Order: sequence, then structure tokens, then C-alpha cells
Amino acid sequence: MGKPARFKFAWTDRSKLSEGAFSIVRKLKTSGFEALLAGGAVRDALLKRPLLEIDIATSATPAQIKRLFSKTIPTGEKHGTITVRLDKVSYEVTTFRIEGPYKDYRHPAKVKFVQNPEQDAKRRDFGVNALFYDPTAKEVIDYVNGIADISHKKIRFVGMADDRIREDALRMMRAVRFATALNFALEPRARKAIQNNAALIKKISTERIKQELDKIILSDRASIGLSLLDVVGLMEFILPELKACQGVRQPRNEHAEGDVYTHSLLALEKTDESYDVPTRYAVLFHDLGKAGTAKIRQGKITFYGHPDAGAEIAFRMMKRLKFSGQDTDKTVWLVRNHMVPNDFPNMRLSTRRKWGLNAFFADLLKVYKADAQASLSPAGEGHNNTRSYREGLKILKEIAAMPKLKKPILSGNEVMKILRVKPGPIVGKVLEILEEKKLANELRTKKQARLFLKQNKNEILLDKKSSTLYS
Repeated sequence: MGKPARFKFAWTDRSKLSEGAFSIVRKLKTSGFEALLAGGAVRDALLKRPLLEIDIATSATPAQIKRLFSKTIPTGEKHGTITVRLDKVSYEVTTFRIEGPYKDYRHPAKVKFVQNPEQDAKRRDFGVNALFYDPTAKEVIDYVNGIADISHKKIRFVGMADDRIREDALRMMRAVRFATALNFALEPRARKAIQNNAALIKKISTERIKQELDKIILSDRASIGLSLLDVVGLMEFILPELKACQGVRQPRNEHAEGDVYTHSLLALEKTDESYDVPTRYAVLFHDLGKAGTAKIRQGKITFYGHPDAGAEIAFRMMKRLKFSGQDTDKTVWLVRNHMVPNDFPNMRLSTRRKWGLNAFFADLLKVYKADAQASLSPAGEGHNNTRSYREGLKILKEIAAMPKLKKPILSGNEVMKILRVKPGPIVGKVLEILEEKKLANELRTKKQARLFLKQNKNEILLDKKSSTLYS
């Protein structure tokens, strides 16, 4: 066994999370076991990044861990991992291990528990994730030159890159994700190995791929992460519909930024922390339909019908990647309607308010804003101060200031009582009429609505579409 490099390091985080981790390490050590903080928490502490979780590696076996701590969960006992609960915080405590052959490019056929942390370090994915920290000695322990990787801001596979990838092909996406999140570069051999093995990503479940993709999308460098996915050859297997937007030309007077692919990534750059995951995907996917609808008409590039076409493509993509139904519905709706704000200035009042009452309306404005800011004029300026966007904000403020607009002016029971009818289609139709007139400010109170129904009762029951009712 080699001798590790040791570096003195003062752990500055004083949170409940760190206190609990140190407590677990102390208990394991006083019980005669080796115990160290491991992996991402050590990396993030060195980089002064927020600590979200802390893992612990130990020479204790799962059975011994369970005996030492009163609250445990056997989350991965077969592979050496026991979750220890301490003051309502969870810590994954994993036995030092080496791994046997991988049969599915994702999971080892077996693991072997060992007593030496060096063996454990050398089976990990990247140098930046293979560091240990000893709270007692206040030292970082480095068996794989991970400190150098952090110093040089690079993502490097531990050992032979091809071996690490063939063990677990998801590591290719993880490499891109870490490079994105940490603002590191892929080490040249790592990049080459991913390019050579990119097709192996097809061996990985779509659920795991989506988890990594979500983390890239949520990064403040998401467009760079997606570009890197493309550079290393992964995008064609993960998001081929987005890659198909490369080379799809747009009118230069409206899109000096370049093709549809470039515009989509630039739009994603315009998002911020207020954009949730489905809205970020809507920004990325909003112009997917342009690749199939692009035509030259009278010398001009057009994309008629691209919102509907894009919505259908987005739906198929999200179904393939196993997005939740809720997120799929929202993203697809936003893609389908991303051009609607262009019509706000000329919409009649009731229609504007109908849009404003939609649960996704605020996010529709966000998609529209990102799209507009990424649509550069030849002078390099985005159209982010459009009249349409300002009109959308007015609608949003109006709806917020008038909570009564969100409630029906009359209930179905009230309609049936006034008209003396039984439940049926006529009741729904009348409620639609009342809603339209309420949103148009033609009916403002329940009293006015009741009077309207009494005065038009005969026409309603005869189901005649008179101008009085439907105008």
C-alpha cells in the first residue's frame, strides 16, 4: 500500500450537519474502527462550497455500524452502506470496499469489504471525489492526487478512464455535471475516453440519466454543461431532438445570435433561480419544432406551426426520459404557448384575463422573457423590453389585485335554482357564459349575474346563441 499525501486543513463549517458527522466519526474511532469523512463533502469544504450532505467511510462493517447507532436504515447494506440518523439528519456510513466485475455498466456484481482506505479511494470515480478528511488530525488524506486536480480545476478519472467508464457508464454524465457545477475542465484523457465510449450511455436507465440532466439544468452554467454534453458525444444519445436544431438557420434580422440550437442555449443562459425545473426545460425546448417546420417562403425563413410541433416533440422526449406527468404537462403547455404573449397587446379583456388566470401564466412570461432576451438584433441587443412582455406583467398584477376573478360569480347549484333545471350540459354552458362576461367586466356582482339569468332565461333554455348571451 502506498503512503498518502496528508494536508493540514481547518474544517470551517460549524453547522449541525458537520457537528453530527464529526460525532459519528468520534464514536466509530473510540469503538476501535477507522472512520473518515469522504468524497464530495471534502471536495466542497476545500472549495468553500455549501455542504449539503456528508458521507463517512469506515472500516466497520454494516452489522457493526448498526450495533453502534440506535437509529439506522439499511439503505445499501449489501454494498456496505448504512444510513445513520442523528438529530433528524441522515448520514451515509459506508464500509471501505473494493468492487468486483460490473455486468451492466452500472452495478458491481459483488463488493468486498476491506480495512484500508487506500483501496476504497482507488475504486472511486474522480480524483476530486476520492479525498478523505480526518477530523481528529484535521488532515485531508489524498491517495489519488485529488488535491492536485482541485488545484488545477480539472475532472480526472481515478486510474484508467476507460475502466471507470466501463464499470459505470453514468460516470460520463457525472463528469460533465461536475465540470459544469464546479467550473472545472475535463482532463484531456477523460474527455477522450468519454468520446470513445459515449454510446455506452444507452446502457443506463433513463431515470438515472434524467437525474444527472436535471442537475446540469439547475446549474447556473447549464448552457455550458449542455455544450459539453455535445462536445463529448453524449447529446446525440440523450437529447437528439435538441441536437437536430444545430444548423437550423433563422432570420438574421431577428436572430443574430445564430441557429436554433445556439438560440436555445442562450435562452437557457437568461434563466435565473426563479425558474423551476419544468420551466427551465421549457426554455430549452421552446423552439424544438423549428427543425421540422423550417421553410423558405418568398425568400424568407418561416417556422409556421412550430409551437405545436415543438410541444409534441417535447412530450415524446419527456415521456422517453420518464419525467413526471406533472412536469411534462407544464413544460409541454409552456412550449405550446410560448408565442401567445405576442398577442397580448391586441387581446380583448376577457381573453387576456383567461390567460392570466392559468396556473402557469407567470412561468409563461418567464419563458417569453428568456426567449426575447436571447433573440438578438444585429446590434447584439435582446428584445427584452417588448410591449408584449409589459402587457403580460400588467395582466399578472391585475389578477393579483382582483382575487374575485379567480372565483366563479355563481355556482352550478345557483344556476340550476334560478333556471329551474337539472344537472346537465346546459349548466356548464351557462357557467362558461357567466365566466366570459365576468372577465369582460360585464357582470361584476352576484346580483348582476342573477338578474342576467332571469332576464335571459327563455333564450338560455331554448339554447339560442343570441347576441345578448354570447357577445
